[in-house]
Amino acid sequence: MKNLKIQGIIINKRAVGEHDYSVTIFTPFYGKIQAGARGAKQISSKFTGHLDLLNICDFQLYQSPKSYTITECSLKSSFPSFRENLGKFYYASETAKIIKAFETENENCEDMYSLLIQTFDAFDKYNCENLVFEAFKIKLFNLTGIMPDIYCIEETEFGNDDLRFKKLLKFILTNNYKDILRLSLNENDKITLENLTRSLNEYCPI
Repeated sequence: MKNLKIQGIIINKRAVGEHDYSVTIFTPFYGKIQAGARGAKQISSKFTGHLDLLNICDFQLYQSPKSYTITECSLKSSFPSFRENLGKFYYASETAKIIKAFETENENCEDMYSLLIQTFDAFDKYNCENLVFEAFKIKLFNLTGIMPDIYCIEETEFGNDDLRFKKLLKFILTNNYKDILRLSLNENDKITLENLTRSLNEYCPI
C-alpha cells in the first residue's frame, strides 16, 4: 500500500452509488488508472469542480492491492471553451474515448499523453475541430503502429493515393496543429483524409 502523486487527464467518469464517483485518469507514466472518489457527488465535497470530464489535474492517490482511491485533487486546466462550445466538447470527448480504448494500466504513455494535451490545446484555441480531430487520429495511429509507412504506402491497400496526399500525411505527422491548420485543403483532400482514418478505425480497439 502506498501513496502516489501523478498528473493526469480525466477521460471518463461514472457515478457509483449515491455519493461516489469512479474516475478514469490517463497518465503519462502509468497509462489508465481507475480510481474511486469517495463522497465526490456531495455538494460539500472537496472534489467539487475538479473531477469534471476532460480536466487536467494533479492527483494524490492511495493505492491498495486491488484499487486506487483519490485522496487529493488539484485542478490544473479545465479548457473553458469545451464547456461553452458543444462542438469542441464533442470532439474532445471523442478524442478521450479513443485514448481510453487504446491504453491499458501500467504502461509508459508519455508520447500519447503529450499528443492528447496538444490536441486538447488545439481544440481550445482554434475553430477547425474536424481537421484537428482527423490529424489527431493520423498522429495516434502512427504512434500505435496502425498507420502504414508513408514511404511504402504504394505497397499497401492505399496504393491509389497520389503524391500530393502522401506529402499531406507526412506534413501532418511532422508538424504541430498550428501549422497543420494553415494548410489549404481542397475538398478531395478532406474526403481522402477522412476515408483513410475511417479505414484505419477498423483496427482501433473501440
